[in-house]
Amino acid sequence: MKRTCLILLSSAITAGIILAADTKEEPLGLIMSPGGAKLLRAGAETALDARAGDLLFSGDGVRTASGPASFLYCPAKSIQTLGPSGEVRLEAKEPKIKTGKITEQKPVQSCFLPPSVRLAVASQQHYGVSMTRGVDTPEVPPVPAAKLPADVAQLLIPVDQALAVDPKDTSALTARAAILETHNLPSNALIEYQKLRALLPDAIWVQSKIFELQQAVALAQQAASTAASSGGNTYAVLIGVSKYKNPELSLQFAERDASVFDKLLLSPRGGAIPADNILLLTDEKATTAAVRNAFQNFLKRKAGKADSVILMIAGHGTVEAPGSKRGFILTYDSDPQDLNTTALPMAELQSLFEEQVSKVGRVILYVDVCKSGTIGTIKNTSINGDVQHLGEVEGDLFGLMASRPRELSLEGPQFGGGHGLFSYFVLKGLEGDADANKDGKVDVSELIKYVTDQVGSASENKQHPREFGTYDNAMKLSDGTKPGIEISQFPVLYDSRNGEPLLLASNAPQDAGTPQAARAVAEFQAALKAGHLLPEDRGSAFAALDRLKTMLTHERFVEQENELRVALEDRAQDVLLHYLTGDEVPQTEDDFSTGAKYMEAARRLTPESLYLAGHEDFFQGRALLFEKKFAEAAALLESAVRIDPTAGYAYNALGIAYLEQAMFDKAIPAFRDAAHRAQHWSYPLHNLALAYMESGNYQGAIRAYQDAMRLTPQFSYLPYNLGFVLQRIGRKKEAETSYRKALALSPNSPEPYNAIGVLEASEGRFADAERHYREALARDPKFLAARHNLAVLLATRPDRVAEAIRLWRENLAQDPEYQSSRLSLARTLEQTGNAASAIEEYRRILQNKPDYAAARIALANLLAKDGRTSDAIQQLQEVLKRGPGNLELYERLGDLQKSAGSVDEARVSYESAMKYAADSASRARLKKKLAR
Repeated sequence: MKRTCLILLSSAITAGIILAADTKEEPLGLIMSPGGAKLLRAGAETALDARAGDLLFSGDGVRTASGPASFLYCPAKSIQTLGPSGEVRLEAKEPKIKTGKITEQKPVQSCFLPPSVRLAVASQQHYGVSMTRGVDTPEVPPVPAAKLPADVAQLLIPVDQALAVDPKDTSALTARAAILETHNLPSNALIEYQKLRALLPDAIWVQSKIFELQQAVALAQQAASTAASSGGNTYAVLIGVSKYKNPELSLQFAERDASVFDKLLLSPRGGAIPADNILLLTDEKATTAAVRNAFQNFLKRKAGKADSVILMIAGHGTVEAPGSKRGFILTYDSDPQDLNTTALPMAELQSLFEEQVSKVGRVILYVDVCKSGTIGTIKNTSINGDVQHLGEVEGDLFGLMASRPRELSLEGPQFGGGHGLFSYFVLKGLEGDADANKDGKVDVSELIKYVTDQVGSASENKQHPREFGTYDNAMKLSDGTKPGIEISQFPVLYDSRNGEPLLLASNAPQDAGTPQAARAVAEFQAALKAGHLLPEDRGSAFAALDRLKTMLTHERFVEQENELRVALEDRAQDVLLHYLTGDEVPQTEDDFSTGAKYMEAARRLTPESLYLAGHEDFFQGRALLFEKKFAEAAALLESAVRIDPTAGYAYNALGIAYLEQAMFDKAIPAFRDAAHRAQHWSYPLHNLALAYMESGNYQGAIRAYQDAMRLTPQFSYLPYNLGFVLQRIGRKKEAETSYRKALALSPNSPEPYNAIGVLEASEGRFADAERHYREALARDPKFLAARHNLAVLLATRPDRVAEAIRLWRENLAQDPEYQSSRLSLARTLEQTGNAASAIEEYRRILQNKPDYAAARIALANLLAKDGRTSDAIQQLQEVLKRGPGNLELYERLGDLQKSAGSVDEARVSYESAMKYAADSASRARLKKKLAR
């Protein structure tokens, strides 16, 4: 069987994985006074509210409205003011004025801005000091001013002069922080950035700098505290995913590769690594949160300079789009619609490895990466070629890759009862089969030759392993003189329910210490299993964790704490995964509010995390949309975008905030940005189509739905909504075809039946329409729209009006606020001569919607027919008080007033009506009434 991209990384992982690091750029400017302006980011269509402290890079812009905005522009060493109704784009030579003009330029003595990442990746700013080995609060004192290097002191002179005049001069404080940071004085720079954070609370880049510098200071402290340590430990993280949350991604033997590798490492031949030093994550345990936490925990917190780390990943890996260089490892809960949000980015691993590998010892890397056939709608993507770049890393690195670029990596039951071809022969080789010189040891050169020969032969020359890195060929990898394992000892177990391989997941048990501690750990684990994760939950895991602080060693306590971290992030990720399905199964306010609570709780454990802060802002903002608190929601969702400008989900939610307010000119760019950042996600295309439709761009809406359906042809809500667009523009036959496609995808959904019924009713196909309305109600007896439409249909037949009235009353019994049914009921009662009941229904409508002019006018007409002229006059006057008048309204009021004997009042009404009379016939008629 061809394995759709098995990754098997066994390593003390080294500097980059696949992508080049996010490069830092020199900013050109800084927003000083936004004045209500908009920030225009290069590469994004969405205009965000400009905030004091926003960095401006080449290509970024500022757009003013009714007031001016000022910004620091370093190439000219000046603070420039853009006048109202202006737009400027920053370039290296000079600002490019598109509209308006620069009204003022104020020189500054010096201008330094720190090199920064243009598009920060929030997941790379998640675990900071909380994951630094042996450090709770980093405390490396700053270098005293008198001992600063001479070149630094010289650069600081004009900056300090400016600060002496104004200690809150943000441009000068920024310059001071930048100078200290770029001259490798992290403790000094950290102090300045903390001052800036107080002055510029919305500047996300300042928070990012604090995250980075706190970590740098902590790592320096860690290095000093562990310099004398003898070390020599080996740690391992083993990850194997055969069964994914999305069944379409499932493999056969990836889990077994990891599990047998675990057995080898535990054996004396594989190094007799202590069980406590190995973390095995398989299938549902290998979530993105768990894998991310494991990498950080083992590379950043556990391993030191004399230690080795073994990392193995067996599962899918892919590049999001050909040429994008955005590689990902797919964890158990990854969704191909948005890998950036749900998978583990290779760029994130690269950043971690570049930061940490120099601080660990030997690196051994086994990489089994194949070209994927199809992952979701991602086709013909490969990360094999990129993996070879790992060989460019400085340090002692041995890497062995399963295949060449563009080759497929095989797996099957014929390889040791079920393995990936490459991993099987790696395991066999380390077990001793690679010991060519029979000295009892397997070294690097022996393993390379053995695996290369065996894989090539077994694959009939279709798969060719490749080595890379800088390493010693004589480096020993296993000791064949000591007991090992026999791969055949681990047969494949089969699930009796479906006959498929039974894939297990396990973690090594840990000694909790005293009986009291063991009980406390058991209580904590029980709380995790029961899902009592929030601090306010009864029997909360937080309460149990607090009790463990004084019972466990720091190492044991952090392990338990990490389990709670992962559990909280997994729960929030479930909300996001649901969100990716769009309107297929709509979410509720409670879903998003709960997601926010999980993130808030997670931040108690990892307070430095910008990643968690961004997710919390997203969940809170999305929840507020249900309460129609649009301004508050938009502010939070903009914050989520600022924290992670690569997050398509945040842009999509921001677009929804605009769409709910009919701000289509703002919603459309936000949805386009979301779709650009998650190119395989259909939901923003659905929302884009809605915005296009509401703004009258029906062809754009149709194209957006067609694109969305290509991405997720399994979602019924997409053809359903496409049918609605087609129906609106009169393409009824195509609309019905689209509705029927939705019906085929979701035969138990009532909405397509109702929509088809509406089409059939409009074409006079009474029997067909009735049948489809009843089909809808059979699937959902509480479906108000279908019952209402059925009643409207029946009311067209005199012999079935009573049945229609009964159906409308059923709707209103279920939901008294369902105004469509109440209005239809009132009109039908009026038409059938039941004036008293009709009047009662109109009054109920007006209780809920007092500004509903049509209902009030209908009530007035009924009252007039019933001889209650004064009441009718009162209703028409109420209409005029609540909204603008028109010819018919004033004329009708005048007629009623005249019939009641109020001649003077009638004259005033007729004169008001005359103002709206546009044709000669109306004017003649009114003049005649005025003359009487």
